[in-house]
Amino acid sequence: MTAASLADLESVVRRNESPDVALANFSGRLASDPEFRPRLAELLDVLDGIPLIMLSDSDETATALEAIRQGAHGYISTTIGLTMALEAIRLVAAGGIFVPASILHRLILGQDTVTDPVLHAALSVPTPVVNGKPHLTQLTPRQLAVLECLQEGKPNKVIAHELGMRESTVKVHVRNILRRLGATNRTEAACRVMREEN
Repeated sequence: MTAASLADLESVVRRNESPDVALANFSGRLASDPEFRPRLAELLDVLDGIPLIMLSDSDETATALEAIRQGAHGYISTTIGLTMALEAIRLVAAGGIFVPASILHRLILGQDTVTDPVLHAALSVPTPVVNGKPHLTQLTPRQLAVLECLQEGKPNKVIAHELGMRESTVKVHVRNILRRLGATNRTEAACRVMREEN
């Protein structure tokens, strides 16, 4: 199945036979690109738990590690062969995480060190927790930001404007938040979080 846009992807994910793994081509986009993180976050939110493998023309260590830190389950660069790429897809489908050996090798040899701020951030994986409540750890940082807006009673259009995303993306976030919190509507989700905080 293919999807040319986030809207196309949403319809694929909503079908009963949603994919076991998703592959997204990021071409040569690097972690230093200001659009890298927001685009990856949107993609992961729409996939909602379907493992993502990023395809890239780059084998830059910081980019691969940032993709994994953000929630991707694999990073396949054009430097690896087709046989290895197929095995990487199988590994991710089975629940594993794949990063090319060349990247891991550079880290082990110290050719890329954690003194680099991008690498340091990529290696420290924060757990999204609000007020120390464990049931919120399932939510992504973007979902937590949307949830905070929901608690303030803001409509989707306002949330989209304040968080710099499309209204359709906010709707996806809200749907995922409701499901993960076991709530039937926005008000119930906000109330559940407020009860936990008290």
